[in-house]
Amino acid sequence: MSITTSISGLGALAQDFASLKRGSQKRVLRQATMAGARVGRDAIRDAAPVREGITRKNVVAAAAKQNEPGTFTSGVRVRGERRDDGTSPAYTWRFSELGTSKEPARPWIRPPWDSNEDEIAAAVRNRLGSAIDEALGRR
Repeated sequence: MSITTSISGLGALAQDFASLKRGSQKRVLRQATMAGARVGRDAIRDAAPVREGITRKNVVAAAAKQNEPGTFTSGVRVRGERRDDGTSPAYTWRFSELGTSKEPARPWIRPPWDSNEDEIAAAVRNRLGSAIDEALGRR
C-alpha cells in the first residue's frame, strides 16, 4: 500500500534548494521527508491495534533505500520482528488493515495518515526550510 503526499508552492525555498550541491540536496530531502514520516508514525502508533499482537514499537518511520534522481521517499512501515509463536507483525498487519475473506477490514494505518496530512506536510515544509538554511550556513 502506497500513500503519496506532494508538496508544491515553495517559492524561494526552491531557488535555495537548487543552489545546493547534489549531496546536500539528498541530505536535505531525507531530513525533510523523515520529519513528515515521524509525524505519521506517531499518529499510526497511537491507533495500532495492540490486542491483535501489533506492538506500537514495530511501527517505524523509514527512508527508501533507492530513489529516482531528484526525489526522496520516506514512509511508515511495520517492522518484521519474529514473535515466539513464529509470526511477524510485518505479515499480520495486512489482515487487520485490509481484511480477509472471513474478517472485515479494521483500518488503522490509513485513517490516521489521512487525518494528519496537513501536519505531515507542515513538518516537511518546516524541516525543509531549516535544513536548507543549515546547508547554506544561514542558521
